[in-house]
Amino acid sequence: MKFYKYFLLLLACSVSLFSHGQGNLQKDLYQAFLYNDVAKWEKVTYNYEKNADLSSNVDLLKLIHCYYGYISVLIDKDQDKKATENLKKAETYIDKILKEEPNNAAALNYKGVFISYYVSMNKMKAPALGNQILTNLNKAYKLDPNNVQILFDRGNSLFYPPKMFGGNKTEALKYYQKAISIIEKQNNTRENWIYVQLLFQVGRCHELTGNLELAKKEYEKTLKIEPNLKLLRDKYYPGLLNKMG
Repeated sequence: MKFYKYFLLLLACSVSLFSHGQGNLQKDLYQAFLYNDVAKWEKVTYNYEKNADLSSNVDLLKLIHCYYGYISVLIDKDQDKKATENLKKAETYIDKILKEEPNNAAALNYKGVFISYYVSMNKMKAPALGNQILTNLNKAYKLDPNNVQILFDRGNSLFYPPKMFGGNKTEALKYYQKAISIIEKQNNTRENWIYVQLLFQVGRCHELTGNLELAKKEYEKTLKIEPNLKLLRDKYYPGLLNKMG
């Protein structure tokens, strides 16, 4: 099913994990996101792994987040073998956290997302694992409904599937907007690519639900913050203008 290729493929830079105290890491991740750079993601991930305290769940969650982004880009570049190898490594860290903290919302969210990565590579049949994905995502949201990453992933889980499979872009919009509000209240918008991506996703929701003026406003806001977002600058914004006449 094609929609699983894109299910949760957009990444999420968790504000709860990468706050102002992790400025260098946040900056590095932002650059990796902006240029969709596999090598940059790999370097950031492996460097953090070398320096992380693997006995600390806080450090493990930061490391898992790096893998989360890195693996997603590997899948996007059709490097499935390398993605699978790194998935298995990252999953050991998730399982370690959940063994100690079964209700760790962030770890549960990652677990659901990583299952979706397997599905996106067609390594397993989607129907057999769809319930596992949603069970983990739903539990994570109930445990921590104000976590930016969890909100973003929940929005993505509603944005990408077709309506017949439970997709709902109007509902996805609500989660994206809530995440944006939290980021702005935390004053954590600088070099925060989840913020840029969320603004873009809000624009996409408006465009795909027929609210073209709102989509234009959101696209322009996104480009003002990050004019080098090529996908929006070169494809979606010009496409919207053509659509509007």
